[in-house]
Amino acid sequence: MYTSWSHVLNCELYKVLAMKVDELRSTVREDEDVDVLRLENKDLQEQLAFTEDARARAIYDITKAKTIQKACVQAQKKAESQLRSCQNMIHAKDKELTEALTELSKA
Repeated sequence: MYTSWSHVLNCELYKVLAMKVDELRSTVREDEDVDVLRLENKDLQEQLAFTEDARARAIYDITKAKTIQKACVQAQKKAESQLRSCQNMIHAKDKELTEALTELSKA
């Protein structure tokens, strides 16, 4: 069987072209993988931003709650102080009334 140089050359060119096509397919697959990774990265960045926002809101809410708690403790202390003052005043008035009633009953 006779093989021409052009046939051999065509076969070699075909092999080279087939290798190049395989390389390009591999590159395309890698590019697709990179695109998928980029999309996943973007999604993760969005989730991170959402999480950071939620964390910031939680810190703000905790700070606000602590401020309200401090105000409530101060209001409670003030109310307890006023209650003690009222109780002392009631006790003093009760004592005055008792003494007045005692004097009235003697008279």
